[in-house]
Amino acid sequence: MWNKTKSLILSRIMTTAATIIVLLMTFFVPAISEWYNDISEAKGFFESINITIPMCIILYICESLALMAFHSLHTLLKNISNDKVFVKDNSDCLRKISWECMLAGAAFLILGIWRFVFIFPAFMAVMFGLIMRVLKNVFEKAVEIKTENDFTI
Repeated sequence: MWNKTKSLILSRIMTTAATIIVLLMTFFVPAISEWYNDISEAKGFFESINITIPMCIILYICESLALMAFHSLHTLLKNISNDKVFVKDNSDCLRKISWECMLAGAAFLILGIWRFVFIFPAFMAVMFGLIMRVLKNVFEKAVEIKTENDFTI
């Protein structure tokens, strides 16, 4: 039977797996960038410029942001598994994740100067960051309500 404990375990396993995949991708960023430069159709403001170096820089920036977001997600899942749900630390984790997504969106938007196709992942990252921001606000309000209830007799 599926329950919340198994769901948390699955979430932690998937987060760990995603972290490992991002770490492994570190070694392939230059090859992926070069491959993409070779196969992509140059549609952007700087069409004639090779995209390999800017893409490597942006992907490494996004990779570091993703690793920081995964760290916050690990902390959040650890807190939830320890029955610390409505605590300030969790809303801090969600705040960090939201900013990391927004920054990744900005990085992809910069890459969109070379290839317009990167505007879509930029939009998706910013949208995800906004959703995390709303969840952070909900968690902060829940922490505030919980704190008030804890002081009530």
